[in-house]
Amino acid sequence: MKKINWIILASEGRGTQYGVGTFIRQLSAGLAKKKEIAVFVLSMGTEKYKTFEIKEEEGITILKVPLTERTKETDTRKNQEKIARSIAQVVLQYISPAEINVVHMNFIFQYFIALEFKQKLNALVLFTQHVFTLNEIFNSNYFDTELETYHLADRIITVTRHGKEHLTGKGVDENKIRVIYNGIDPEPFNQNYPINIKEKYGLPENEHLILFSGRIDPIKGLDYLAPAFEMLLKRLPDCRLAIAGNGNFESLIKATCRFSSRVSFLGFIPFYDLVPLYHAATIGVVPSLEEHCSYVALEMLFCGLPVVASKIGGLKEIFIHHENAFLVNMGPDQATLYQVAPDVDQFAGFMYELLVNEPLRQQFSKNAVARANETFSQEVMANQYLQLVKEPIIYESEKRR
Repeated sequence: MKKINWIILASEGRGTQYGVGTFIRQLSAGLAKKKEIAVFVLSMGTEKYKTFEIKEEEGITILKVPLTERTKETDTRKNQEKIARSIAQVVLQYISPAEINVVHMNFIFQYFIALEFKQKLNALVLFTQHVFTLNEIFNSNYFDTELETYHLADRIITVTRHGKEHLTGKGVDENKIRVIYNGIDPEPFNQNYPINIKEKYGLPENEHLILFSGRIDPIKGLDYLAPAFEMLLKRLPDCRLAIAGNGNFESLIKATCRFSSRVSFLGFIPFYDLVPLYHAATIGVVPSLEEHCSYVALEMLFCGLPVVASKIGGLKEIFIHHENAFLVNMGPDQATLYQVAPDVDQFAGFMYELLVNEPLRQQFSKNAVARANETFSQEVMANQYLQLVKEPIIYESEKRR
């Protein structure tokens, strides 16, 4: 069996504590369980590190690279190339020879370091597209590393079919693209947590608990959840909306001021509390305006939490309408960045239907756990990524010959 070095490029301060960070932690842990793979996580990009650090954690080699002095210079292409060479020169001393070397990008701005490793190691380059960068941001990037990244990568992985359609619509070579859903270790969701989570966070025991988890951001659709919840209260007063996450609460506080006694702002919840909170909730809500393979959605799925979610993007692939969730239709809304928003009336109606129908919630819960383990486990994801390095690389130009 061939020995594989798998170098995952991470970046402190660029979403690594949230979706992409969760992905890197889950994938590196899954790959580390494979005897033929040596996993390296190369973490770069903040003043948090003053010196180069290397450590081992559960079979994974973590390399932490501090900012160089060149980072403070004018941000030119030549400067980025110098930084990449400097990083590679240090890091390559700690990577043993292997028959296959994989460099795994997770952000477009990692192009220069990925190129350097490809040249130095003759590496296979993977690029996982986690989010869509808006055109106005692309247009301001004079390095044009978006297009160069698509050309450099031997395999482009989208975390949903929705993502693949987006890239093929932009003219990216379809033969390079593979869809691999995000995965997560099921074990933490099966444990018993000896804690009264409602008591800990001051949540009454005798109310239906509706849980939102995620950052407080316009893209998460909370501006539409608030009026939907207000409509629900008129039909079912014994409900409470719990908001778990950090962000700018100002507009949300204003939107919920008329029924503030029924809303609990919990702030950031650590994972060891979040899991029992999922289990304690009656239903979960995901009112987002755009999502890919959301880890919050997967966590709710693994906990068997019945969900009401926007019928958009990757949420349509994670949840199955009327099987493990209710999916709310989207309508046009020029006030949002994505020009769409969930139907508030339908959102309120679906929440009511789930809350008053316990047998339906139980069926949704059972179906959710089954789907989570079958499709979105850490092991399934790691196996599919490993399979990528065993496939022959065929590009569009070669296919036409």
